[in-house]
Amino acid sequence: MLSLRAQLLLAPLVVLASASACTRAELQPVDDINTNIVDNLLQIEGELCTDPPLATDFPVKILFIIDGSGSMQFVDNPTQRARAVEEVILRTRANPAVSYAIIRFNESDAVLTKPGSEISAADPLGVDLSGAFTRDAAVLRDAVEGLRVADSVTDYQGALSAAYQVLFQDMIATPAATVGRSKYVVLFLSDGDPFPDCCSTESELAGLCAPTQQIISTLCTDPDVIRQNPNQLPFLIGGQDYNQPYQIYDAAQNIVDLAETFNVGELRIHTAFLFDPSLVGQLDANGCYTIAGVGFVCPDEARELLGTVAQIGDGVFRDFSRAEEIDFLSFDLLSIKRENTLKNLIVTNTNLVPTPNGLALDSDADGLLDDLEFELGLNRLSADTDGDGFSDTLEYAQRRNGLDPANVNPGCSTDDDRRDVDADGLRQCEELLLRTSTELYDTDADGLPDGLEVLLGLDPTRADALSDGDLDGVRNGDEVRFHTGVGMDEASRRPKLAYRYRTEELGVNEDLQQCYRFEVKNVQLGTPLARPGEANSFGRNDILVYMAQAPFDDPDDFGSYKVACVEGRYVAPDFKDPPDGKVVLTPEDFKLPEELTQADCVGPLPPPGSAP
Repeated sequence: MLSLRAQLLLAPLVVLASASACTRAELQPVDDINTNIVDNLLQIEGELCTDPPLATDFPVKILFIIDGSGSMQFVDNPTQRARAVEEVILRTRANPAVSYAIIRFNESDAVLTKPGSEISAADPLGVDLSGAFTRDAAVLRDAVEGLRVADSVTDYQGALSAAYQVLFQDMIATPAATVGRSKYVVLFLSDGDPFPDCCSTESELAGLCAPTQQIISTLCTDPDVIRQNPNQLPFLIGGQDYNQPYQIYDAAQNIVDLAETFNVGELRIHTAFLFDPSLVGQLDANGCYTIAGVGFVCPDEARELLGTVAQIGDGVFRDFSRAEEIDFLSFDLLSIKRENTLKNLIVTNTNLVPTPNGLALDSDADGLLDDLEFELGLNRLSADTDGDGFSDTLEYAQRRNGLDPANVNPGCSTDDDRRDVDADGLRQCEELLLRTSTELYDTDADGLPDGLEVLLGLDPTRADALSDGDLDGVRNGDEVRFHTGVGMDEASRRPKLAYRYRTEELGVNEDLQQCYRFEVKNVQLGTPLARPGEANSFGRNDILVYMAQAPFDDPDDFGSYKVACVEGRYVAPDFKDPPDGKVVLTPEDFKLPEELTQADCVGPLPPPGSAP
């Protein structure tokens, strides 16, 4: 029996002899990759599991909005409201994902966890409230102590407006992926209805607030007094409605709308009313009672307002009949039950690129064909020929904007410029150029990693997975999964080229992970060039398996990714390893992108005759 080497040497002679005997046609090269005359196919199968809910770091941010009006001196003495806030902090601070912000509302809506940040009437929307959520023990201790202060005003509208600013500034300063996994809990406690409440259309009190205090009445009508008292009711505008129910509900709805705007994991507004039953005998015909020097308190009106705010905020309303009953731990503060599910599964051979004529070699996996790099005078074994920090693919794509893969371009020279913070395959300087996020693996949340989109000519800043860029009837996201061209119509070749996927849910395991069995067939192998300094690399194909997971109830979440690596070898015309063309992956083979190394690749044996 002839050896493999003898067969390889004799094969061309046999073909030549046969061709000479049967036809005068000139010999034609055989495209063994695209015609599949030889077996260069790989099948990848196995199991994968999402992260369990408990393993996912869900930040929880608790915002207390606590009434500091004068009536609290009578209803809550000694200040049980402060004790209740402190109890929440003491009971939950062991969880490093929990942080807290505290607002005391009265004549000056003070964010106590942001020292010196009393909202100013001069510019109520321009106060810097970033960093209001904190875990600093000293700051929290002082903030809790600040809850023991009380004065004469119960400013619902101002309190909710201040809360909106705190939440907005926190969300805008937090990475989008983190916000998408965050739970915001708003706890609003009051012992009365809003005061002052201005109504600009009532004939007898046009433009006036409840006239129990002259300065409050004046504030509603005289802008000069507002300017002279910059800490008094900063959100009040002279002569206009203030603290009316519709305004309070709108303020609550504005907070709820933030959750949709920023794609927050969860946001709820819980409310609580504190009322001393011993005061029932003092209620007048309108259901209100008077506290000397403070004003009217109407419990039923307060209950209706607070109950509706909780309903708007998808929260819970509680009625505490004594200060000793104040218990914020009775609200759902920490749990956020969002099991993960498989959002996308993508297999890609980084060394074969789809072209109008089929698959072509890309030995350095930079997205440019070996033939094109040879034609351009680029290094087929370096993803960055000129070493300037920008990849050859990116510079070639941006050549009309002055970039050149063969000549050094400025802008990516420092170590920080060349960092890949989110491990998506793009350096800091490249992300800056592309306007992608340096902290998101998938900036546009379309289920396609940023680095892969750049290699394939898609836009990582625009959710285009459901678009059909080449108008061939197949969506971009499917083309990526099939490993066919996103910018070309290869309908006649697709049956031969397309990867074939099959996934099956296995259910939840004992660790609360959702697991799947998967199988991907028709993964074709090429014969890439040997890589300098890497033994046994001739014919090695690096195949990446991307697993994207997201909360089951939010498919638009940015998701989190794990990646597995498979090595397959093919030396044309007939050496393939593994010989049976099958590679099996386990859940342990899927690593965080920043942790994956070449050593983690599940690989075959080196080709025969190669150096050990």
